[in-house]
Amino acid sequence: MNHLSLALTFIAAPWLLWIFYTAAMRLKMVRDAGLLTPAMKVFGYPSLAFGLALDLFVNVIVGSALFLEPPREWTLSGRLWRLSNGAAGWRQKLALAIRSALLDAIDPKGVHKG
Repeated sequence: MNHLSLALTFIAAPWLLWIFYTAAMRLKMVRDAGLLTPAMKVFGYPSLAFGLALDLFVNVIVGSALFLEPPREWTLSGRLWRLSNGAAGWRQKLALAIRSALLDAIDPKGVHKG
């Protein structure tokens, strides 16, 4: 794997995942408000599928390298939730930092549980 591939994997993939996460949370808010149109579904639902595939990839590759453990969950969100509510240590601190800096405020519930 060359340097460009590593950069794309460890920088671009999590960044894209965050963009898809913010879009998914907004779609959820629109759906919950009863305002989701058929046109939004045509564009939104395929993006949810792509975002889920990206989430699986980032969890396995980036998440495993970041937390120095194989994944137990399918998604990075699930891993972050488990680690942030697990045993005290560096993994918990890192998971909490990621959740609080990037995910919790965007989740309509205020806490992203994965």
